[in-house]
Amino acid sequence: MLTLTGFGLGCLASLFMISWRDLRHLLVGKLFLLIIVAASAYLTDPLVPSGWRWITSDLQTALPLLFWLMCQLIFAPRPKLLSPWGAMALYSFLAPALSRPFIESGVWTGWAVYLGWNLGQWFEYIVVLHGVAHVIRHWRDDLVETRRTARLALLLILGSAVGVATISLNFGIYHDASRGLIVSLASLAILFCIATARPGLLELSAIAMPEGPPAQPGSFESHSQVPAPAAAQQARLSSTPTEDNDARQLQSLMQDGFFRQEKLTLAKLADALKIPEYRVRKVINQTLGYRNFNDYINQLRIAEARDRLVQTPEEPILNISLDVGYRTLSSFNRAFRDCTGTTPTAFREQKLANRSCANNEISLFNQPRSPT
Repeated sequence: MLTLTGFGLGCLASLFMISWRDLRHLLVGKLFLLIIVAASAYLTDPLVPSGWRWITSDLQTALPLLFWLMCQLIFAPRPKLLSPWGAMALYSFLAPALSRPFIESGVWTGWAVYLGWNLGQWFEYIVVLHGVAHVIRHWRDDLVETRRTARLALLLILGSAVGVATISLNFGIYHDASRGLIVSLASLAILFCIATARPGLLELSAIAMPEGPPAQPGSFESHSQVPAPAAAQQARLSSTPTEDNDARQLQSLMQDGFFRQEKLTLAKLADALKIPEYRVRKVINQTLGYRNFNDYINQLRIAEARDRLVQTPEEPILNISLDVGYRTLSSFNRAFRDCTGTTPTAFREQKLANRSCANNEISLFNQPRSPT
């Protein structure tokens, strides 16, 4: 047991030093460092004196919560932390941590034990499964191959380890040596991911907006292509006839308004174009300069919404949001603010005020002057 524990701690120490060096500037990197600390507590818990074991016990109980948070931060530009899932994740850590002294001393029994301990354990399973489902659901939206693969591998390894550790602890179906085995295997696998896909792991942040200056308001085409200047221009110079044809088909389809479809996915777009998904991903990423599929679609939708907000000032904003592909006004407002830095209402008021001022200046300029 001590050999496996020592080996596991060595792997975790290596992970901690690499993560501290490369990822500590990212929020998700800081979270990963906390996961390593919690994993160390899980590994060393049997060796800690009983008077201090409550510290390692509480830290290892935080693993499902930390894993769920990491899945949210990596795949969601706006993580929905204030949600039923977030409440369950927080409950799975806080309830056992706060109730542990009362349960171990025998003060709490019956329903108090269930609410303070057993319910939190059930929430742990739900939270881990939700995190894994979130990964599987959203990993394809990332258009950068190395980062997408690295994210998927890292989180599936981490989720599997956290799931196995949680089940073994809650049901007591483990030997102390199994802690070292779980941590060692997971740490080695993650270290292998770092060695083989380091560029992707250095970009764990969910923020994946187009590089380069933002598009200027105006024509539809100016919004449909916002490339990263150096990367996209280099991609165009080295593009093949097949890639050029794919780009023309994509632009034609989007100019026909395909982006307005609700729940539009990369798979649906590839099916409409009759082009393999990897080629659609490549043209959006390398030719247009986008690193995330949802960012690309949002730019197109918001471009049309901006035009309609000014051209049809009496049209309700809700109608515009539904027409361009959003299911709710709140999701439209969030996307609009992300793309423009302001709300639809404020954008419309500013543009109409500017237009009114310009018209007044023209009117004053054209007024005939009275003879002197």
